[in-house]
Amino acid sequence: MLITDTKIQLQNKTSVLEADLHGGAITDFHLKENPVNPLSFRFSKDRMPANNKAGAAYQGHFICAGRWGEPSTGEINTGIPNHGEPANIEWQLNENDETGLAMETTAHLEGLHVQRKMQMNEHVALCHVTETITNINPLGRLYQIVQHPTIAVPFLDGTTVINCNATTGFNYLYGDQPSKHIVNWPVATDDNKNAFDLRNPQKNYNSVFSFIVDPKDNYGWLTAYSPAHQLVLGYVWQRKDYSWINLWQHFENGIIKYRGLEFGTTGLHQPFQKIIENNNLEVFNEPTVAYIDAGEQVTKEYACFLFPGGNNFRGIEQIEINDGVITAVEKDSGKHIDIGNVNFTNHHEK
Repeated sequence: MLITDTKIQLQNKTSVLEADLHGGAITDFHLKENPVNPLSFRFSKDRMPANNKAGAAYQGHFICAGRWGEPSTGEINTGIPNHGEPANIEWQLNENDETGLAMETTAHLEGLHVQRKMQMNEHVALCHVTETITNINPLGRLYQIVQHPTIAVPFLDGTTVINCNATTGFNYLYGDQPSKHIVNWPVATDDNKNAFDLRNPQKNYNSVFSFIVDPKDNYGWLTAYSPAHQLVLGYVWQRKDYSWINLWQHFENGIIKYRGLEFGTTGLHQPFQKIIENNNLEVFNEPTVAYIDAGEQVTKEYACFLFPGGNNFRGIEQIEINDGVITAVEKDSGKHIDIGNVNFTNHHEK
């Protein structure tokens, strides 16, 4: 365990992970034999929304707790930042050792308390994250939770490939009527109905595409593979925790600059007021908002992992979990690669 300023560094035999108490983001996750950090994304202060500038900037993998996207006009006027308050404020370190930590923050404006436990596998580049959200308000409220990992250079370039178990989705620019603007993974369309492949988009088009996790699967998963760096970053979680996958792509000067590998409880990047007005509390039979009662606690989990691709690696076809073992299935060859063990709990909400 290494602590410098607001940064906390965990490490095991093969990898290093870093979290920042200023905003609570995971800012670095890399293999010791390969220093490339897929989570190198960071916004400068001047790129932040006006209602976020007083706090932490977006970076790496942060949690959108309370809401995803913009608050309403009235909420902005009371100081609520975009993407929820926890990503914008200070966190406190409670427990730590070489491979694990416990941290928390209280978002007084959102009325939410967030506790996070992170535990790295002793041997492989795998981290199990558990987060408990408590409503500290005397009133219940609507809420959303979205995990917001974003990849950037040098890991991200024009050859980086995204894979996941997404199915039906829509372009968030048409979020008022998502059922009238359906896309099906991995094919998306731009404003002129031109189709392109979201796994490796060569289309200079900035948007977010939201999909439901395959309803037949118990787990959701996302991977990003960099052929240039022979490295795979991946996430896996229980579908009952997060049933949406949200893929942000941002180009500048015709070159891909950011890709968000987001997953959460919603696919609607809108204020609650607008979601209700548009009668979009459910889309594709999946909830877009949830209700947390006064004093209620909700616990959700995910695991993130890294592994080297190797010279002849063909990419990811599937991620499987059997008896707690995460396995990657290689594209074309069908080769199974054991990544490590994760023990998701059958937690209940109380």
